[in-house]
Amino acid sequence: MGLDRPQAREQLELELVREVVLARRRLDSLVFAALTLGAELTQLPERATATRAAQILDRYAVDENEIARDPRAALRADIARDNERACRIGLRGQPRAVSSEQDRHRARQAALLSEVRADLLEVVRKCRKFRFDRVAFADEIAQGLCAATDKLVVGADTDTYAAWQRGMVLALKEEPVEFGPPRVMATVDAGPGRGHVTVEWDSCERRLALVARMARAGISPVLICDRLIADLSTASPLRYVLRGV
Repeated sequence: MGLDRPQAREQLELELVREVVLARRRLDSLVFAALTLGAELTQLPERATATRAAQILDRYAVDENEIARDPRAALRADIARDNERACRIGLRGQPRAVSSEQDRHRARQAALLSEVRADLLEVVRKCRKFRFDRVAFADEIAQGLCAATDKLVVGADTDTYAAWQRGMVLALKEEPVEFGPPRVMATVDAGPGRGHVTVEWDSCERRLALVARMARAGISPVLICDRLIADLSTASPLRYVLRGV
């Protein structure tokens, strides 16, 4: 009996690993199948939807024989794939021995922009109790907007802000980075004496210049707040890159 116990534990471990991998892959399969079908629904006639759904589910079917042959190898492969996918879409960064000051500045600014966006969303959520009092609602939004712009000022560079104040964007281009969404650089007409300068689009300075221009135009704080939240929610004008909440 003593010889059977290690074998029994080994078999139990293999069964557990197999079930974990099966559950993970089945969930992945259903998600991708649902996304694929959802993307096609607007183009499919009603009668063809069920047939197409069956075809998509079959395409994403899990190969249980592969998992049964070597559950541990299947799990290692899944973990490696998940890590690669997370790095590719910017949910997880790959560790690097050396990080440049520019990279560190960009990371700090991205964190600050996410924080400002979260603050503004929280202000709007709290202001819902004033929905029947427009004056109180506008006052609360204005206070929240001031606090948010104060945070943006902390992370802003004066020269870059001055370049964005003119607001004349001449060109946009993407620069690939090691992981995450690409960096978007803008060529801006900074006005007489400065000429054309290249600055980063996803920045505190551009958002501050946007708020300043709208305020000078007499736009209400409520509309400015709404516009700023929408702007802070995307990191690139060239593609839809949602900033995490």
